[in-house]
Amino acid sequence: MSPTPKAPVPSHAVSPQIGRIARLLHLDPSEVTGLDGVPDADLRTLHDQISKRLFGDAQRQFARVAALSKTIPGPLAGVLAEKFLPPVMAARVSEMLDPAKARDLIGRVSVTYLAEIALALDPVRSKPVVQKLPPEPIGKVAKELFGRQEYAAMAEFVGTVTTDALMAAFEVATPHDLLAVVPLLEWNDNLDVVVADLPHHKVTQIATSLTPVELADLAMALDPSRMGPIVAAVPAEVVAGIAKALFERGEYAGMARFVGVVTPEMLHAAFEVATPHDLLAVVPLLEWNDNLDHVIEELPEGQVEAIAAELDPGEMADLAVGLDPSRMGPILRVVPPATVAEVARVLFARKQVAEMVKFVDVIDDIPDEVVDALLGEIAEGEDWDSAQQAFEEVGPEAQARLFSRFDGLAPAHQARIRAAADAGELGPAATALLTGKP
Repeated sequence: MSPTPKAPVPSHAVSPQIGRIARLLHLDPSEVTGLDGVPDADLRTLHDQISKRLFGDAQRQFARVAALSKTIPGPLAGVLAEKFLPPVMAARVSEMLDPAKARDLIGRVSVTYLAEIALALDPVRSKPVVQKLPPEPIGKVAKELFGRQEYAAMAEFVGTVTTDALMAAFEVATPHDLLAVVPLLEWNDNLDVVVADLPHHKVTQIATSLTPVELADLAMALDPSRMGPIVAAVPAEVVAGIAKALFERGEYAGMARFVGVVTPEMLHAAFEVATPHDLLAVVPLLEWNDNLDHVIEELPEGQVEAIAAELDPGEMADLAVGLDPSRMGPILRVVPPATVAEVARVLFARKQVAEMVKFVDVIDDIPDEVVDALLGEIAEGEDWDSAQQAFEEVGPEAQARLFSRFDGLAPAHQARIRAAADAGELGPAATALLTGKP
């Protein structure tokens, strides 16, 4: 019994350069071994060397065939090429064709044959000819190649074809085609134009046809600044599913890239599915903007309380250090004073007094009980050098507000601060404010 032949490996499953070498040698990609890990640039060189060895002596013949095409009527030339010229050889001839002749011939051969030629073309050598081809047949070839899942080979031509041809290819791509091919693209200005000009129905199809997990995969492959039209079309309720998938994978840095292109509604949806530990990881990575301010202002008190309850004091201290205090008033107002005291204790132990006292600059937004806890922790810590430096750096209004709570301190805490002042361990601002206290 003869062995069962192996199913051919789709070329998108291997390096596109290995796929090109396999087509050149009339092999299945799985039969090309020993090249895994070789850089693409070296594989391109190897491809060109093999091509030169196989066809170098025939370059003149290819040139003659290309020249001969000028004398043969278009319909006949198309029939003869498809019948007698294998796609790999046709690709070599195509690279030498007069662009006007190529425009004529492209409509006189089958899409299947054109697709085979496209897979054998060199993206660089064929550029002068390919750029003169009309977008309509390129769209048909793209549809054929998408159907074969030749994503890697197609991505090689993103710098070869015109903007109109790219648009034609995007038009025939399904959302799942784009999910597969976009991560392989080397971005350029033509792609920016195509994405900006995508018809609304196409954008909506992409945003609504993929599952949240698939959209999460696509999001991680995108440059947010270039994909605004697609991002904006994703329904806010779908964003929650995308965010949940990305939080579960720990894709915090990737998510943070999108903060400048999503809407406040999308940010709300993402924050609602974030766990406290997700926020601990992602918040320090965010580039703050007005949308985030809006979301912070509207965070439910229950969510803030859950964050404070679930994170331990060390984690809360890490979160505090990563925050901009001037924007955190809505959160600080509902953090329990006991939690503030615990966070302050951690920051004092780490000698991060400056990071702690910077929150005093938003003192007007902090309840009296929280100010009492903060001031008490400063007295309890007795790290006067750090406290002095930090206190002198905050504004006079914050200094005054902080000392306005002095009388509410425990007697022992008051005594410690007075003793520090008598020993000259407090700065001039703190000493002056304390002088006015009976």
